Amino acid sequence: MQELRPGDPATVGAYRLLARLGAGGMGRVYLGRAAGGRLVAVKLVHPGLAEDPDFRRRFAREVAAAQRVGGRWTAPVLDADTASERPWVATGFVPGPTLREVVESPHGPLPASTLWPLVWGLSEALRAVHAAGLIHRDLKPSNVMVTLDGPLVIDFGVAKAVDASVATRTGSVLGSPGFMAPEQARAGELTPAADVFSLGAVLVHAATGTAPFSGGEVPAHVVLYRVLHEEPELGALDGSLRELAVACLARDPAARPTVDQVSRLAQAHTETHPAGGWLPTALAARLGREAVRLLAVEDPPTAPPPPPAPDFPPLPPPSAPPAPPARRGRRAALAAAAVAVVTALVVAVVVTRLGDEDEPTGLGASETPTAEGGEPATGDPEPPSHDGLPAEILEAGTITVATPGPHPPLSYPDDEAAGVDREIAAAIGEFLGVELVFQQVEFLQLETVVLAGQVDLAFDLADTEWTRQQGLDLVDYYQAGNVLLVNETSGNTTGLPELCGGTVVTWPSDELVDLVEATIDNCGQGIDVRPMTDELAMFEAVRNGDADGALVSYLTAAHHTSEGERAEDLVVAGEQWEVIPFGIAVNANEEALRDVVQEALQTLMDDGTYAEIMERHGLAECAVTEATVNAAG
Repeated sequence: MQELRPGDPATVGAYRLLARLGAGGMGRVYLGRAAGGRLVAVKLVHPGLAEDPDFRRRFAREVAAAQRVGGRWTAPVLDADTASERPWVATGFVPGPTLREVVESPHGPLPASTLWPLVWGLSEALRAVHAAGLIHRDLKPSNVMVTLDGPLVIDFGVAKAVDASVATRTGSVLGSPGFMAPEQARAGELTPAADVFSLGAVLVHAATGTAPFSGGEVPAHVVLYRVLHEEPELGALDGSLRELAVACLARDPAARPTVDQVSRLAQAHTETHPAGGWLPTALAARLGREAVRLLAVEDPPTAPPPPPAPDFPPLPPPSAPPAPPARRGRRAALAAAAVAVVTALVVAVVVTRLGDEDEPTGLGASETPTAEGGEPATGDPEPPSHDGLPAEILEAGTITVATPGPHPPLSYPDDEAAGVDREIAAAIGEFLGVELVFQQVEFLQLETVVLAGQVDLAFDLADTEWTRQQGLDLVDYYQAGNVLLVNETSGNTTGLPELCGGTVVTWPSDELVDLVEATIDNCGQGIDVRPMTDELAMFEAVRNGDADGALVSYLTAAHHTSEGERAEDLVVAGEQWEVIPFGIAVNANEEALRDVVQEALQTLMDDGTYAEIMERHGLAECAVTEATVNAAG
């Protein structure tokens, strides 16, 4: 949580703003207070997106969808204005851990006595979502908040009406690879059964600490391949819970149980294990203690700072204590005492990450930044000062950016909100308090327009000695090389070394041709390298057996193996070749602009926003941990 800065609004709607909670690609989120004193989270849409009619329609649809969902186990929308100059939505506020944070904390996977109530709550939440005519489409551990009173499902940002034809760009896949159903991975028709599949994946993660298809920290395209073709890994999950997980994770939607069936089964098992509280004793006691820290939120921004960060973020209090169980022990007494303390001190409120198709920093349950390895950071990163920006940028309120697009998954010129470049740029601009405006420029002209002062920055330039000799500095934001795409039936797993005597299609580049020939120059049979200028034709040649593989950039491979039916028959073989850094180019004379961009990007890396953007686009293997200037030097 950060103090308000110059330029932040004092009020939004009927809510007085108290502090900044975080920012994402869609906008900034503030802590606010209603006239009656209730704390709320107010999401204010980015100015650039507010001018996009398509975004406004999508945002209004998502808000309306979330407002239709009610029930004990979901987080309600309190207020919204989707027609104002800057659209916004307000939800209740509660700092607290997500299921992902709990499982990844020192506590680790949850016991069966907690898993059954978890499944019960999730199934009831999905019943409410489906009753409103919606499919959640992104149920995952980070969208489940853990409270003393039970789990709460949040984030309807990618929810889709059951009867809607197309909610987003044709052929796109929204959701999280490790938790989406096979039909969702294929961009096929969805039914409520897709959410049941996600529920089964969440259950496995909560029980084992690993999603059923994500073991080994593999990239997104591999996860999607496993979802489509391999059996789930269930670890030590056993008994009725294992049977339930297997049923929910059936590839055929018709073979999965309904949410009603899941709810009845989970309720029956919960009633046969009346533990007096759904959480383990130590976890419930710790969450009860942390809930007391909500009192610090009630103080005005000038109040003394709260105590140091706990083991994980503070928890919301229960909105209503659960009915007393049939049997109570020491564990039950501790949990009940924690509930009593919380109920006496605070009013339960909930934060919903509505409208984003991701998990932007500060929009979720947790406000505690994490360092590498998942441990709580020692403090909020210091934001760059607006004074560091050049005067003309401050006056204009915009930074102009050149990008070569279309270059999926980096940028999509037909959708200003899509692509890694667009999302990172929007987050940087939000952090600096200015808007980043894109201009499409021919790739070979990127250096020229930056050096001529026609734009302030250029994205997606290779950080090489030659580039820097032209007078540019580069703030590196990803690294990538070349990779071989093969047909999944080929059995090729190591890449080029297995193609002795075969055929490879690639771009008409002497460097790439030399790379292929040099890789297997000792095989005796040689290799047939066929340059092609049409990327889709390359992939079709591999599919039809006219070529044994296509050598393309990893970015291209990640895009074409993670969207729709393209993922069905093409897979990556071997590792990336000749990996080099790519950066955001700045005129070397503009040191002040370079420094604030570097610091803003580093902040996004430190708070997890950058990693989430990269992972969502299947580019986790291209992510870097430091926003280095001129790394290749």
